[in-house]
Amino acid sequence: MSTTTYTSPVDKLLSLGKPESNLPEKWPNYLELGLGPENIPELIHMATDPELRGPESQEKSEEEDPDFWAPLHAIRALGQLQAGIAAEPLVNLLAGLKGDEWMLEELPSVFGMIGPVAIPALTAYLADSSNDIYLRAYASNGLLEIADRYPEHREESIATISRQLEAYEENEYEFNAFIIGDLVRLKAVETLPLIERAFKADRVDEFVVDLNYVLEEFGLKEREVVESPFLEMFKEISASRAKQQETPSPSSEKPYIPPPSRTNSEKVIKFSGKKITKKKSKKKR
Repeated sequence: MSTTTYTSPVDKLLSLGKPESNLPEKWPNYLELGLGPENIPELIHMATDPELRGPESQEKSEEEDPDFWAPLHAIRALGQLQAGIAAEPLVNLLAGLKGDEWMLEELPSVFGMIGPVAIPALTAYLADSSNDIYLRAYASNGLLEIADRYPEHREESIATISRQLEAYEENEYEFNAFIIGDLVRLKAVETLPLIERAFKADRVDEFVVDLNYVLEEFGLKEREVVESPFLEMFKEISASRAKQQETPSPSSEKPYIPPPSRTNSEKVIKFSGKKITKKKSKKKR
């Protein structure tokens, strides 16, 4: 729990607990809580408060400490408020979030909401090779989100990501794959020659992305349909079973067993549609 005392309405985020979804379209409208531009400085403090979402807090369950989720709600609110002054603090926050997948997955969407004002900070973080490659990849994701929301800045985002790929010889294989994936999502066909050079130099982790996928997504190659050998085996087994059901073998048929013959001493019950009665035979005296 944080030693900081948050004022209303920011303090309402402390009791919201775990969100139901991480999809931006399903986020609550935090402005309905009364949050406005005047709350941005306090929201930035909450978003970056290590006492709320630090290593010690992560050891507790969300039921024990709903405060743990307050920074996540705070970054969402900053995005919805399009808080430009939050861009740099949130980019700097990346370094302390390694392993915190929920925050890392949502920050690119927040940068997209904040808008083009976040581009310089994201560009600087992405270009710093001393930063962790996975965190740099999230910065690249942020540029992608901005390009999606602000098409007039698409070329700027593509140019920034492409500059990092130009250093493919020095970059790690995975990092090259990550930023190629972002260029593919941006449909940046103009970067194909650079992408092909990276693949030709064998500097891309093809477990993450391969050249065929790039060409297919760019619309330059038909998508290949590769059937699994297990699928073929399943088809053969299914066909065999269907055939057996259509023509059952003689051995599977039950032999005909005639009903036992009735003796004269047995009583007969007749069904005539009326009430069923059972007549007793008279005993001979």
